[in-house]
Amino acid sequence: MQDFLEGVEPTDAQNRVICRGLLDLAAVDGVHESEMELVKGFYAGEDGDMSGYEEMAAEPFDLGAASTALKAGGDKLVEAFLISAYLLIYADGEHSEAERRRIGEYADALDVGRDVLENLHVKARMMLLQMFAQLRNPDAIQDVGSEMGLDAGQIGGEG
Repeated sequence: MQDFLEGVEPTDAQNRVICRGLLDLAAVDGVHESEMELVKGFYAGEDGDMSGYEEMAAEPFDLGAASTALKAGGDKLVEAFLISAYLLIYADGEHSEAERRRIGEYADALDVGRDVLENLHVKARMMLLQMFAQLRNPDAIQDVGSEMGLDAGQIGGEG
C-alpha cells in the first residue's frame, strides 16, 4: 500500500506539514481514533520516532505555508499528500462531504486540477481495495469497491 510513497522523501519539515494537514482534515468532522493512528504512523515513519509529535499536533495549520513547503518537494510529494488525505477520510469508515471539500481546498492551494485530484482519489480507493483483496473474498471485494464508488473495471484492476 505504500507504493505511492516510493521515491518520496519529505524533509522533517515537510513531514510535519503533511501530518499537520492530515490532522486539520481529520478535525473537519471530528477526529476518530483510526485517523489518529494513521497520522501517528505517518509521522513516526519507518524508525518509529514520535518525538515532537505533540508539539506538531498543537501547531495551527497554515494552508499557504503548507502549499509552499509541499510544492518545494515536487509533484510526487504533493500527490503523496493528497493520496494520504484520501486514505485518512476512509480510515474511520465515513467520508464526509466536509472532508472532500477540504481536500478540494488543499488541491486548489497546491494548483492540482480536478481531473488529477479525481485520479488520486481513485488511486487511494484502489489501494484500499487491494488491502481487502488480501482477504480473498471476491464478493466482499466487489461490495467494498462499489461502496467506495469504483466501477467494475477499477475493481477488477483495469483502472
